[in-house]
Amino acid sequence: MIRSKIGLLLTALVLSVQISSAQLLAIPETAKSYPFVNKELNVFSNNAQLSAFMEKLYLQKKSGNQNINILHIGDSHLQADMATSIIRTTLQKEFGNSGRGLIVPYRVAKTNEPLNYRTTSKFLWKSKRCVFPNQPLPIGIGGVTINSNDSCANFTILTKNDTMLNYGFNKVTLFYQKDSTSYSFALIDSLGNRLGTITKDSINNQPFTSSASLPFIVNKLTVQLLKQQEQHDHATIYGVLLENGNPGIEYHTIGVNGAQYLHYSEAQYFSEQTKALKPDVIIISLGTNEAFALNFKQEQFYTDMQLLYVKLKQENPEAAFLFTTPACSYRRKKPNPRLPLAAKTIIQFTKDNNLSCWDLQGATGGDNSAINWKKNHLLRPDGVHYSRVAYELQGTLFCQAFFNSYNTYVANRPQ
Repeated sequence: MIRSKIGLLLTALVLSVQISSAQLLAIPETAKSYPFVNKELNVFSNNAQLSAFMEKLYLQKKSGNQNINILHIGDSHLQADMATSIIRTTLQKEFGNSGRGLIVPYRVAKTNEPLNYRTTSKFLWKSKRCVFPNQPLPIGIGGVTINSNDSCANFTILTKNDTMLNYGFNKVTLFYQKDSTSYSFALIDSLGNRLGTITKDSINNQPFTSSASLPFIVNKLTVQLLKQQEQHDHATIYGVLLENGNPGIEYHTIGVNGAQYLHYSEAQYFSEQTKALKPDVIIISLGTNEAFALNFKQEQFYTDMQLLYVKLKQENPEAAFLFTTPACSYRRKKPNPRLPLAAKTIIQFTKDNNLSCWDLQGATGGDNSAINWKKNHLLRPDGVHYSRVAYELQGTLFCQAFFNSYNTYVANRPQ
């Protein structure tokens, strides 16, 4: 009897180990090896703070019934979505694709846009970026706002599929100024058929969002303004959420050229609207633009970080936070000496607040890493932005650290 019980326990232990091992992920490889990359430093610090998030990923991998939301906030490095597109597709191929997630009509606002979707309009929309706080129009979830008073205006969204991922959608959630004077919105397919209507009374009883489900999956849709009542006189749009109804990951990126911590914390509706995304983890990748100023002060930078963190935490108390340090770059003809100071401040802030951190700067050479990027022809001529190959490298390095963090959690997870 004793031997039988021992045998059962050993069998259970072996099965437990096999189940955990089956959940471990293969670490993605970079397209090319670079001598300045330090794999030992390419890690997420303070993994314990990501445990609840990692548990959802584990359950998704095991049963396929989880909806996981990742919100990544940044500057021009994120607006172009080059590194983050690598992250998004890598994670979705592993954990499931819930849709393209939040998009911002950057092109309609006359600025650059990611390559995996396209927004267009024949109408002239007013716009505002969060980096110009004194201009009219409020700022919400996207960091960029578009506005029109023309009831005939519209804009079209086209999502582009990845080789293995379909970014078609059958649910549209509009982030907009949802008041009694706002236009309603008709959702029109490429054949001119109305697939749905968004009004302030639509599904989603939230102060800034309304949703409409579509009868089938589409990759192209026109959002047409509708004047349904006499007092309707404007459309003020902050962003559009595109979903497909499947379990898996939605990887939402918000990036604005020139953005700093203070721009997001002072944006009127930004922090409040993030809770509509129900983020499981909020990643913040800022600091390049603060460090570009000659009067950069670590103390003020720390205070600006604290202000945004407190606002986001207040709106998303259950979310984990992961801060990242900016990769080094140049200011004019010399490496920017303030970027290492910014990285040290970010690291100290995460230690003081018991948060997780990904030190990209440290993993790619530390204080002198700008020289590494330039020597390997990975910087663009402006010395601040990177080549496509460099952004792909950064995205893959992030995924390596992410997968290692996940594997560590799974290997040590109580069974």
